[in-house]
This record gives sequence, C-alpha cells and structure tokens, in this order.
Amino acid sequence: MDHVRLPLAVVVAAAAFVAPARADETSTADKLRILYSNRFTFTDDGLPLMTVEVMSGQTAVTLSAPGGLVILPDGDGGSATTVPGAAPITVRADDATGAEVREWTVVARLAPDDTTGISAATDTWRSRGFDPSGFEVGTLFAVDGEVIDSREHLVTVAPVGAGKGAARAKQLGAEHDVMTTVHRELVRRPRGSIVAVAGEATVTNSAVLWFRPARAGETITVRDVPTGTGGSQLATGLEDRRYWGAVYVTLGSDGTLTAVNAVAEDKLLAGLVPSEIFPDAPDAALEAQAIAARTELLEKIGRRNLTEPYLLCSTQQCQVYAGAGKEHPRTTRAVARTRGIVMLRDGGGLVDARYSASAGGRTEDNDATWGGAADPSLRGRADTADKKLAERFAVIDDHNLDEFLAAEPDRFWSGSSRWGKKHFRWSIAISVADLSAYVARVYPAVGTITALEVVRRTRSGRVQAVRIAGRKGTVVAEGDLHIRRLLGGLKSTLFAVAAVGRAGAPTSFTFRGAGFGHGVGMDQVGAIGMAAAGKSHAEILASYYRGSHLHRLY
Repeated sequence: MDHVRLPLAVVVAAAAFVAPARADETSTADKLRILYSNRFTFTDDGLPLMTVEVMSGQTAVTLSAPGGLVILPDGDGGSATTVPGAAPITVRADDATGAEVREWTVVARLAPDDTTGISAATDTWRSRGFDPSGFEVGTLFAVDGEVIDSREHLVTVAPVGAGKGAARAKQLGAEHDVMTTVHRELVRRPRGSIVAVAGEATVTNSAVLWFRPARAGETITVRDVPTGTGGSQLATGLEDRRYWGAVYVTLGSDGTLTAVNAVAEDKLLAGLVPSEIFPDAPDAALEAQAIAARTELLEKIGRRNLTEPYLLCSTQQCQVYAGAGKEHPRTTRAVARTRGIVMLRDGGGLVDARYSASAGGRTEDNDATWGGAADPSLRGRADTADKKLAERFAVIDDHNLDEFLAAEPDRFWSGSSRWGKKHFRWSIAISVADLSAYVARVYPAVGTITALEVVRRTRSGRVQAVRIAGRKGTVVAEGDLHIRRLLGGLKSTLFAVAAVGRAGAPTSFTFRGAGFGHGVGMDQVGAIGMAAAGKSHAEILASYYRGSHLHRLY
C-alpha cells in the first residue's frame, strides 16, 4: 500500500471560520491513510464508529443540513469552515486519477500465528515456479479486556492488473486443483483535489473533505443517492437520504467521488435492522437480528472493501443501509436492549453471522454456497423442532425433493408464522423466449433454450450446477447467485424444474422452489417463527449458529 503522506492544503474563500473541534484519534495528518485501513475508533459513548459507503462512482455530490454545514478538511480536530443556512453544498473532484490496484490469486488461508503452515504453503508454491507473497486481512481489537482477533494470513501468487484476477484465479485453481479466491491490493491511493462550493464559498482539500451539521442533533442530507442496489451506479432510482454523524467525500479507487457516512454503531444498526427484518416481528426475533447484524458488522472489518475508503458497503454484499429516517421504535429498542452483545465462537473470534430471508425449511452449509473452508458455525440442517422430520430431510436430493416441497409449512420454523408463508414455497413459469433472453445476456452462444438439467445439488437440495442446452450450444452454469440471476431472478436455488411442451422444443419451464436467498446461517423468518413459539434471542441464535455463545463487548 502507498504510505506517502498527502498534503492537506486548504483554500477557503468567503466563509466563516469557527474554532477547531476537540481532536480525536482519527484527526491526525494521515487521516486519509486511516480511511483505507481496517481501523475503527470509539465514540465518547463507547460505541464503535463505523464508516459506511453512501454512494460511489459520482461526478458530483450535493449535501445540505437545515442549519447549515461545517466543513472539516481533517475531520474533528482540524480547521473548520461553517457554511450557514440550508442551501446545498456541491462537491466535485479536480485533477483526479484512480488508484493502482493489483489482484492476487489466494492459494492458502491460515492463522497469522501458524508460521509452519505459512512457510509450508509458501515453499510449495515457490517450488511450482511462483514468487508467493503474504497479506494479513481482518482486524484485531480489544474491549474491556476481551481480545477479538479475526485476522487471516493469505498466501498469494501471480499478481495481475485490476479486473484480471478472477480469470487468473480460476485458471490456477483448475491447473493445481486448489480452491482459489482473489485478493485486491491497493498499491497506490487515488489522487486529486476535493472541492466544495456553497454560493461564493469554496473549500479545497487534497483527497478528502468532511462535513458535519452546524447544529447539534441534525442530520446531513445527501441528494440523489442511487436506490435499489445500495451505493452503486446500477440502481433503480434516486432519492435524497439523511444521515446521522458525519459524511466525508473522497475519491474511490476508480478516481470518481465516493460519499461515506461515519456513524456510531447504534445509529447504524437502528437504520439497518428494520430493512433486514419485519419491525412488527416478536421482540426476540428483533433482538436476534440486532445481535447478528452487529456481529456481522464487526466481523467484516478488514475483510472487504480493502481498496476503498470505507469499512462497509451499503449493498446486500455487506448489509443494506439507507440512512436516517428508516428507523422503527421496536427495532431501535431491540438494538438498545442488546447493546454491545455479539456472538463469539466457542474457540474464539467473532462468528461469521450470515443470514437470509427464508431457508424454506432447510438451511445450507457455507462452503456449499461460496466455497472455501467449512465453517462449524454455519452448518445446514432441517429447520424444524420435529426430530423425525429433521432426520427425513437431513439430506435432500432428487429422491425426496418433491416430498420436501410438498411438506406442510407449519412443521417448519420458517413456514409457521404469517411472516414466513410468502416465501416458504413458490412456483413460477418462465417462457422459453424469456428464459433464452435471460441466458443470452451472459451466454449469447447458447441460443433458444431446449433443455435444463440439474447436474449437481448440495446436501440441502440446492442446485450447484445446471446444464443449459440450446439450439446453438450448451453451457454448465455454477454458483448460487449466478444461477438465480441467470434464470431470471429466482428466489433461491432450492428448486425442481420441469419443461412444458414437446421434448426438445418446450414452450416454457416451471420452477417449484423453497425459500428466498442463499439459506446460510440464520433464517430470518425462521427466527420469527421460533420467537412466536416463545424462544429467546439466545435460543434462536444458538440454534442457527452452532458452537457459539453471546458476549457483551461494550
């Protein structure tokens, strides 16, 4: 990573100065470096201060607050410029260039203190003609004597330019019969000036500007935030959104503007939890969701977005966050009642607290969905209190799939409540014309679809690979999310498919399925079903995350 300290020259015209705010840990001259690191700080109230993407890929960002904004080039502790009134401030970038990013193929993941394993993996790949390099991801922090260590040491080989890593990793994985992933290394941060204009006032700073409401207790409004897919440009619409805390505008790795919300964990969760679960669900389910979301926030630090100036994205890849004004009193109370409580593995470290809307009665193993090592806390099972039913559907395959899809909803946690019945079972017919068009977006050489054949299923019955035959060619599609999107946005891959019409020339395909989402970890409507049956949040979480326990960090 580029560790050159960037200049923080500030040019101000026609604006009122205020006294510098009290300094905090993130107010040093190399604050910009911290934005790209895996560090986080704590507020005066003892809560983690999180940085969450608002939107990226922008040419301009417009902000406002009812009582005006304070512009802080260095964040709290530096010089400040107050722009009074509710008039918007427009932010742009001058002379911007993108970051330099390298993509490495990850060939081994080990504990950072496993020197023997690291040395052995390095020697193995060196003997194969590569020059291995090591990276440490994750983070290490301590709160009230409790040490949380989520670090991993990555052994990597064969660096290539940005955008080429996935193909290289796939090639090396096939050649050497190993599971590979991609690690993105930030070689040099993006460069340029950030310019804020409010009327006749102009504030310019190298690489980043911070904004806070001039009046305490107010929020910052960011105009025209893309909706539908979080902060990305591939959105279904635009809307103005409000945010607690501070907002900083900086350069993303592509050299365009990125707006980021620096917000206390409780405010973040208060806005996040209602978008993840029904706010009118039983209290125990809301509390379980708050704890899972908090654990997931902390567990992901230092593992994602390593080439971007924030800890967390705002899309479904991280956790959906739409800012202030989305809170609900019941979910806010659940966040407050569970303050600081997280899930720890019995062997140490934070649980990877994945969850999905509905597993349809059978949760999934993490490695079956995403590859990598099997996580003891993320083992799939039949989601029911009926032991005989659990035994019958311990494994779901072509022999008992129809029986599983016909099972009564009330016998499973995810189908036993009014919240879960909508997605517990589903059916959809897709015409050959539509399905062919969906597939053609990714595989244009296939042509009109003539047959679909499930090649491989997981132990939970989910489709891992499907053969798609067309008049021009055949392809085998693999991967949960890829298959769902490829076939027109199916709710899940736990489905049976049948052709309608003449063999070799069908008119449509019928999909009968279960659940909504990947099915790994906590089933959210299953948690609601358990809560409605009188289970506590501790019992719910222990059921979905085996080998874990609750611990109050702060």
